Amino acid sequence: MLAAVSETAVVNPRGAARLRAGHPWIFRDDVARGPARDASDGGPFLVTIVDGRGRSLGRGTWAAQARIALRVLARTEGGDGDGGDGGPVEGDGIEALMAVCEMRLDGALERRLALKLDRTAYRVVHAEADGLPGLIVDRYADAAAIQTTSVAMNAARAPLAALVAARLKTRIVVARDDGSARDFEGLPRFSGVLAGSGDTRVVYRLGPNELEADLATDGKTGGFLDQADNHALVAALAPDGARALDAFTYHGGFALALARRGGAVLATDESAAAVARARANAARNGLGRMEVRQENAFDLLRALEGSGARFDVVVLDPPALAKRAGPGSRGTSVDAALAAADRAYRELFLRGARLTEPGGLLVACSCSGRVTRAHFDDLVAEALADAGRTAQILVRGGAGRDHPELVGVAETGHLKCWVLRVM
Repeated sequence: MLAAVSETAVVNPRGAARLRAGHPWIFRDDVARGPARDASDGGPFLVTIVDGRGRSLGRGTWAAQARIALRVLARTEGGDGDGGDGGPVEGDGIEALMAVCEMRLDGALERRLALKLDRTAYRVVHAEADGLPGLIVDRYADAAAIQTTSVAMNAARAPLAALVAARLKTRIVVARDDGSARDFEGLPRFSGVLAGSGDTRVVYRLGPNELEADLATDGKTGGFLDQADNHALVAALAPDGARALDAFTYHGGFALALARRGGAVLATDESAAAVARARANAARNGLGRMEVRQENAFDLLRALEGSGARFDVVVLDPPALAKRAGPGSRGTSVDAALAAADRAYRELFLRGARLTEPGGLLVACSCSGRVTRAHFDDLVAEALADAGRTAQILVRGGAGRDHPELVGVAETGHLKCWVLRVM
């Protein structure tokens, strides 16, 4: 339960309807009136959200200038302050926000432990899906990384790190607030150690494999944990001795899992640093049949097709090809960017299909949030038709169980991972 706070934000009918429908974001255009300041300059962390008639709709964090002005923590009707979220929280300052964060972090951690994941790295807090919009917490064995993407969570970063360290019992907590989501909200980019001390490099386990990552410098929060369940799934579906290609391997996630099946695996990445890390991970796990090369995937796929190469498993998990529109981006430039991404996906999946042995597996992925599942279905179907191949869809997957998607909030489920049997 979130009790009344002293400051209010008034939303228009469209914003009120969005909140009542269950979406946790209210955009600037739908706020009729709100505090002039926010947590970045001594203003409130939390506000009461009301409609034009003064009826309480809920409680949320406030950003005076950001495009997403309100991030809803609890919905209410009638002004009784009962959001159904636990004990009372009074005030509008950092103490009120931290009381909510403490309660919901505990709940999120309990839910993750109940999954009994066969790994020591997983997402503990998945922002809106765990009732903490603007906050991500990832555990990597005895270390943790956090990301804050809202004004309020950013301002509370230091106490949040102390809370995470205490609850997860980690030796170090690293901030990875250096991604493009910060630009979207007008927040400065930052990375660094927030709690604890020591090496930011960490060794963690995904199933039977150990991987190393540097939480301060490697991609995302150090690794791509959203694909961890899919690594295991694809390896389980692959036949023993499968010849496999992992064309965007990064640290070797899919390739390491597939190499356990005993076949030769070619893993490639355009980044020299990623290639070095993947090679070290292969050596760490004694996977001598895993070859790692520095290659541009598009050029490599064309060359492999030209040489007549074929694989039992082809994994295509490119970085986001359709980024979110930046602040103020509109119209044809956005459409052109999405069209360019479409062409790239179609080429990748066309060539991937041609490289897959009849009866083999093609794993087609997209982490572009602007590419919907229905649109991704169309892209895959068009690529297969152009390749002259048909396929069965074995799995329409997404992010792992530690990255739960909130019903009705598509933004919490960005990843698409289709596993196809190519005929």
